Amino acid sequence: MEKIKSFQITGMTISGFKSYQESTELVFGNLTIITGGNGRGKTSVADAIAFAVTGLPFFGERGIDRLHNEENPDVYIAMRFVDDTGRAHELVRTRQKNRMCITYDGGEVRQLDLKDLFGESDVFLSILNPLYFIEELGDKGKNLLELYLPVESVLEQLPPDLALALKEEPLLSPETYLKNKRADVRNLEESILHMRGQRDQAEAQGKARLQMAESAAQKQAALQEELTALEEKQFDGLDIPAMREQLVDLSARYEEALRDSSGGEEQDRLSELRAKIAKRQAEQYQSEYAQPLAETAAQVKNLAARYQQEGRNYQFLSAGNPCPTCYRPIPADILPEVQAEIKKSADAILTEGKTKQAQLLELQGLDKKAADTFEQFKADDLAKWEQEADDLEAQRQALAGAVPQETVDLRRQIETLSASIEYGNLSQEEFDRLAECREELRQCFAELSAAEKAAGQPPEDIDGQIAQANEQIAALKKQISNTAQYVSKRAEMLFSALKMNRVEISLYDVVKSTGEVKDAFKFTYAGWRYDRLSLSEKIRAGMEVSELMKRLTGRNYPVFVDNMESVDDLANARPTGQVIMAKCVRGAELYVGPVNSTPAAGQQKAA
Repeated sequence: MEKIKSFQITGMTISGFKSYQESTELVFGNLTIITGGNGRGKTSVADAIAFAVTGLPFFGERGIDRLHNEENPDVYIAMRFVDDTGRAHELVRTRQKNRMCITYDGGEVRQLDLKDLFGESDVFLSILNPLYFIEELGDKGKNLLELYLPVESVLEQLPPDLALALKEEPLLSPETYLKNKRADVRNLEESILHMRGQRDQAEAQGKARLQMAESAAQKQAALQEELTALEEKQFDGLDIPAMREQLVDLSARYEEALRDSSGGEEQDRLSELRAKIAKRQAEQYQSEYAQPLAETAAQVKNLAARYQQEGRNYQFLSAGNPCPTCYRPIPADILPEVQAEIKKSADAILTEGKTKQAQLLELQGLDKKAADTFEQFKADDLAKWEQEADDLEAQRQALAGAVPQETVDLRRQIETLSASIEYGNLSQEEFDRLAECREELRQCFAELSAAEKAAGQPPEDIDGQIAQANEQIAALKKQISNTAQYVSKRAEMLFSALKMNRVEISLYDVVKSTGEVKDAFKFTYAGWRYDRLSLSEKIRAGMEVSELMKRLTGRNYPVFVDNMESVDDLANARPTGQVIMAKCVRGAELYVGPVNSTPAAGQQKAA
């Protein structure tokens, strides 16, 4: 169905509608006058025209049951009109038992079809009813005007480089576009604050790891110094190679002496057993848990440092101070929320720390158990082998008789020389400390390796991410600036399109410094606010708005002026198209007809 650009009502048939019980024929001219006393049905004509086209009354109220006549509930309205091509049409709307039926030129249509013909109900009523746009639509009128204002050529009015930059941007709703871009800027700025917090936290953790590494290095140096001193003392002034040669010589002489004094087989077994005992005595416990112990201990220390830092953060939290994570000032109303987050983080670190501490204790227990088992097995082996050696020695003596004194002396010399080779100049306590230093040094090496591994992990390029975010912010701000110029030009064009005789409408204001658009729907007539106007001034103002809607929508429809008795003329409004004027004449019967015509039969109807 094609859009009707213009039409003029020629006649109407009304029945069952408000004060019109029986079928009533009305005739209209280009300029139509409706007169009569109160309650005669003047405004009902306006409601009938609006209802025929939109299904709503003159002021667009919902709930149309009150439009039914009390005696005749079957609504029938037939509106006859001619369009801008001179073709005659008839629009009929009926309502019976809550069922609405619409026919156009004899064919049934839907309200959606009438929308295509006459435009949206707000458009039609804003033209028909001069007071509808201002008094009924209110702020919704802003959206209606923006829908029809000619803004397609805004880019053509901008400098070429700016137009090119905005060409691919979705600017159908620049206000929403700006709002989204500003939200993107805020999100990026908050992201930068968060990344700075992450960077500072990473630097703090890096310093803590560095301190741990330095501490491990210092401990290693101290242990190495102590170990070096013990090792230097152990063999200072001793010729160990010569002593080993001497031991070999004594052992050979001792074995030869034993062979001379006893059977060779027992002596060979005894020699092998003595060598086995000496080898077992020299064995030291080698911990398989040194590396995981060092790594877990380092993790426990790191978590302890982080927990202490969170505790300090929580202690110094207060309204107005910067957040230790994002560095934004903390408003008083969200301080409890920030405190809860810090406490939650600290509790999580504490829980993890307890878990790691438990793992460390478990590893230490396993290590001690393994060391105790090693020492127990060693002691058991040595006791067993010593007993076997004593038994062999007894057997050998029983077979050979008394051991010669020379053999006994050689054995004592061998034992003394073996002890000197093993202990050197160290006491038993110093020798034990030497073994402890070696074990602690191994653990220290593992701890230092773990700390250096953690410190050597490549840091996240947070500075690069911050720089990238700043570049994005700069690009967004450039887009915002460009769009602000677009909005400013668009507002200028909108204001130009809204120019009227004495009425001024302002849809919004543009903040030039930021380009931000603020709703500012203002309506004035001759400089006066609408709510300060008299009825006649409101009607004149409404007539100008009705003409504006005609101009913007390209639809020239009839205008119905109610309460015309308060207006002596409409010269300033310069109405175009059909005008229907209703005027109250005290005590008079209803009259509807073209101006300068005489009442005809069927044109008068008592209310």
